[in-house]
Amino acid sequence: MAILLRTFVIAFAFLVSCMVAAFVVAFGVVAPEFSDFVRSPEFILVFLFFGGAAGVVTPFYVFAPSFIAILIAEMFSLRSVLYYALVGALIGALAYFMTDIASRIAGKGTVVPITQELQWLTAAGIIAGFVYWLIAGRKAGNRKSI
Repeated sequence: MAILLRTFVIAFAFLVSCMVAAFVVAFGVVAPEFSDFVRSPEFILVFLFFGGAAGVVTPFYVFAPSFIAILIAEMFSLRSVLYYALVGALIGALAYFMTDIASRIAGKGTVVPITQELQWLTAAGIIAGFVYWLIAGRKAGNRKSI
């Protein structure tokens, strides 16, 4: 029963951290035009739209590397916030290269609305790693506290 509860906590923490990362990326989308959007009443709707759209897509890109990182943390009882922040940064950078690799191979330049894409995705990964640590990572591998 305890393992089942831990599994639900891990899944919940993963989904929440993906949503937080998605909203960081959504902020990256609207940040260049932030001064224009603040005066507009549609700012909140645009921000929520980009955050929701990114929140639906994010778990699909980061599931496999996140699963491996979570499995390693649970097996070796890694509870350090630094571990989750570094792994989040690596997964964020990996997500950038996974999403941008098709246009690099084809040699086609695509118009991307995010400026400094790699930095925003890495920052999103760090914040997502921290959020995951807050919810589930602090008790990784601890069988007594489940």
